[in-house]
Amino acid sequence: MGRNWFGDGAETRGGGEAMKRRTRQRTRRSCGMGGLAHGAVAAWLALSMCLILMPFSADAQSWRTLGTIGGFYVDGAPNGMFLRCAGPRVSVNFSGFSQRLPEGATYRVGVSVDGLARILSTKSFRVRGNSVLVHEDSLSNLEGLIADLKKGESVEISSPAGRYVIPLKGSGAALEALVRRCGQS
Repeated sequence: MGRNWFGDGAETRGGGEAMKRRTRQRTRRSCGMGGLAHGAVAAWLALSMCLILMPFSADAQSWRTLGTIGGFYVDGAPNGMFLRCAGPRVSVNFSGFSQRLPEGATYRVGVSVDGLARILSTKSFRVRGNSVLVHEDSLSNLEGLIADLKKGESVEISSPAGRYVIPLKGSGAALEALVRRCGQS
């Protein structure tokens, strides 16, 4: 008979199983890990593996151009900010908010690209039951805003419906394609 390595006077009699059990119990107590913590670690590992193996949709939120519309798309639809060309005119559209604004009312919208702010006059329209604020101008008058959107990191939109930030990653290619199409119309 000898003393165990914990130095607590417990004897090592009873075979290796009793010693292993006492060691596990003391390790859990000293590390603050009970059975619940082991379950949480196992659940975290399982969740991590599911996220790694799950197919990732890069198209969930991205800048792209479809036809004469270029902008930020969420789940396949333009949302937040998008530009649309109709001949020599370009409209800057702000959408994606839940507030219903009176149709035909005029509002001012702040557009800040990496801290450089512009104020755009907009008019409210109802599209599929949702309010959309629209600023319309010529392509030449919007070149500065478009250039900033193409090279910026984020744009902050401040409207009567609220304030939100949109990342600009991928906006350069999407808006360049839109400008080429608008120039051809």
